[in-house]
Amino acid sequence: MGKGGRSDAQTKAKVVTKPSHRVNDEGAWVSPYNPLDPKAPALPSKGEIKACIPKECFERSYVHSMLFVARDTAMAAGLVYVTNMYLSTSLPENLLSVEALTWFLGWNLYAFWM
Repeated sequence: MGKGGRSDAQTKAKVVTKPSHRVNDEGAWVSPYNPLDPKAPALPSKGEIKACIPKECFERSYVHSMLFVARDTAMAAGLVYVTNMYLSTSLPENLLSVEALTWFLGWNLYAFWM
């Protein structure tokens, strides 16, 4: 090890023939798309992508934005309140108990939603 995760042993990775699962000699995945190939399809420009999006998506609304802010603030406040009521910040004494499982799942759920 010590060389970016590669061992000193010379191992040959077998090359899989499926186009979506090509692997080079070092075992790394190789994309079937080569942007430097002259026959590669042209990628759409930013303007072409923007033209496909409906115009309503670009209209700004202060009221609509403030409703999202109020909704998110209410959800965060509710989650903090529920967490404060039901979860303790101290570690459970017995780590192999239902209380510890509830504590662990509760704090992970809180971390995910916050």
